Amino acid sequence: MEEQGTRSARQDVPDDSPSLTGEGGAGAQRSSAGWRWFIGAVAVLLFAAFACSALTFVSVLDSRPTRWVSGDAVALIHLDGIIAGTGSIYDGIITPERFVDQIQRAEEDPSVRAIVIRVDSPGGTVAASQEISMEMARVEKPVVVSIGDVGASGAYMVATQCDEIIAAPTSAVGSIGVIAEIPNVEELLDKLGIKFTVITAGEYKDVGSPWRSLTETETALFQEQVDIAYREFVRIVAEGRNLPEEEVEEMATGWVWSGIQAKEMGLVDSLGTFNDALDRAAELGGIVGEPRVVIYRERDYTDLLRALIGFASRFPGLDALSLDADAMRRTLPR
Repeated sequence: MEEQGTRSARQDVPDDSPSLTGEGGAGAQRSSAGWRWFIGAVAVLLFAAFACSALTFVSVLDSRPTRWVSGDAVALIHLDGIIAGTGSIYDGIITPERFVDQIQRAEEDPSVRAIVIRVDSPGGTVAASQEISMEMARVEKPVVVSIGDVGASGAYMVATQCDEIIAAPTSAVGSIGVIAEIPNVEELLDKLGIKFTVITAGEYKDVGSPWRSLTETETALFQEQVDIAYREFVRIVAEGRNLPEEEVEEMATGWVWSGIQAKEMGLVDSLGTFNDALDRAAELGGIVGEPRVVIYRERDYTDLLRALIGFASRFPGLDALSLDADAMRRTLPR
C-alpha cells in the first residue's frame, strides 16, 4: 500500500516542476554527448598509436620468409602495378627501393637457388624503371620472368635484364617507347577569364606549364629528352635480349604484341604458365623435384597504416614508360 501511495505521489508532480527534458536536462545531454565524442576521439588516437607501434615492432622482427623452408627453394617476387620513384604497394605503386630490397633478400637467402619475377605491370617512369633494370643486371642467381596479363614498357625493360622470359600466348608484351604528355588548358582559361601571372628566374623554369603553349624551342627540348630516354630503352633491351640495337629499334614502335608474336620476334624465350616459370627457375638453380617457394613479407607496415587511416598519397596512373612534365622540368637546362 505504501508503494502504491508513493507511485501516486510521483504522478501528481505539478507541471511546472523541473524535468529531464527541460533546459537543464538538454544541457546535461549536450555535455554528455560532447564527452562521448571526446572520449571516442581519444580512443581512436590511442588505437592508431598502438597499431603504429605494433606494426613497427612486427616489421622490425619480421624479416624471415612467409614460411620456413628446408632445402633449396625458389624466391617469388611480384612486379605489380605502376613503377615509380614514390608511392607504396597500397597505392598500386612499385618503387625501386621496395623491389630491390626483395631482390637483395633473395640473393642473401642461402636456401634460395633461383628467383621468379611475376610481372603484371604496364610500366612506369623512366628513371625508376631503369634503376630497377640496372639492379637486375647485377643479380648473380638465375632469374626467370613470368609475364601474366601485361609486361610492357618499363616492366618489359626490367624483364629483359633477367635470364629468361616466359609469357602466356595472349600476354601483352613490349611497348618499347617513351611518351611525354604536357597538358595545355590555355584556351579554356581564356574562355573562363582566368589569367596567371608567372614570375621566373631562368628561361625554361616554367617549361611544360599547362597555362600556356610550348614554344618551338621548348618542344625541341622535350623531344631531346624523350629521344635520350628512348635510346637508353633500346640499348637496355638490346643488351638484355642479346639483339642488335638496329633490330630492337625496328620493334620499338610503342606497340604491344601478344606472347605468341613476342616469341616469334625474340622478345620472350618461351610460352608457358607461372608454374612453367617455377619449374624452369628450379632447373636453372639445380633444384631436383618440385621447388619450394619463398615469399618475403614487407619489412615496413607504415604505408599500410597510412592507407588505412586515409593519409596515403595517390600517384597518377601511367600506362606506358613516361616522362611527366614536372620530372621533365627537373631535367631541362636551368
